[in-house]
Amino acid sequence: MQLIAEARPAVLDDTPDRTAPSFSDQPAPVRPARRAARRLVLAGLPTVAAVVAGMAVVVAAANPPAESPSPTDRSVAPAQPVTARDILLAAAERTTTGAPTTGDYWVTTVELHHVYDVGDYQVLGRSEVQTWHALGSGGDVTSVVRWLGAAPATDADRATWRAAGSPTKWALTGPEGRRSGGRELSAAPGPREVSVMSDGTFELGGTRLTYAQVRALPTDPDRLRAYLIELDDTTGRNGTWTPDQIARWRVEMLFSQSWTLLSQLPVAPSVRVATYRMLAGLPGLTAEGNVRDAKGRAGAGISYAYRNADGSSVRTRLVIDPDSGSLLARQEKSEASVLIGSRFSNAAPPRP
Repeated sequence: MQLIAEARPAVLDDTPDRTAPSFSDQPAPVRPARRAARRLVLAGLPTVAAVVAGMAVVVAAANPPAESPSPTDRSVAPAQPVTARDILLAAAERTTTGAPTTGDYWVTTVELHHVYDVGDYQVLGRSEVQTWHALGSGGDVTSVVRWLGAAPATDADRATWRAAGSPTKWALTGPEGRRSGGRELSAAPGPREVSVMSDGTFELGGTRLTYAQVRALPTDPDRLRAYLIELDDTTGRNGTWTPDQIARWRVEMLFSQSWTLLSQLPVAPSVRVATYRMLAGLPGLTAEGNVRDAKGRAGAGISYAYRNADGSSVRTRLVIDPDSGSLLARQEKSEASVLIGSRFSNAAPPRP
């Protein structure tokens, strides 16, 4: 199980050679915490245009036509950039809102990627975590974890790895090249590890919720926002935060909890719609155009820059499937959480 915490994901989209920053926790405005310009939709991935087509947003073409309209031709409106709000509202429109389904278990499968320092180069490690939540009263949670293997993170790392003799195991290193706790990574996949916990509740905003409470979450974006803020019992309670710091923290918190609502919890489809609409109302979100997640799936990118206590920032991207409105992944420069699937099931989970 120790692999879960350390198998953090790496962003594979637009990553320059030989750069993979260390894991950054989500920040709070005034304490150490956990954790480029807006561009037009890119050519080659027309599915992002499909996202905004339903919202009547004009998508700028990456390549101009052979004959551009005359500047004096007033009948042709200039193309407008796609905004984060446009994409999020379109995702809400495309999210299925039919009758909710249910089952004996809620099953989520996430692939985690993380870049590790191993000396003169870095390797990308991957693991898969599948979670089975029993939905009946007093149910438990079964976690199935498997190490999927590791390989050099970039082409430059691969060249250094070959020069080092192409090893298949690596000792983790920390600051100044020191070995990190004696841990070793393997290029080969590992065995499946199954564990069972007795607490079958769900976590949202630092609070444990029953399945009934999850299914009763607000379906109105404003009420959902208010509910999440109420759950966040640390916001401004110590009396040291300014109103601006509290406002920024709330945006960061709401952006973070949206990943949980859209990928981890068995919420009603109407709650997913409300989550996208709540996100559309947040300030500071950036549309990143066409992107790919760590599995190579095309989507529309929405990002937000979390600010650390030291003034630095960590930009986190959500990748949204433009056809279904489903959330595909969450990415940072050195990590990615890729949603493989979520579903209800009546089958029993694996057992240790």
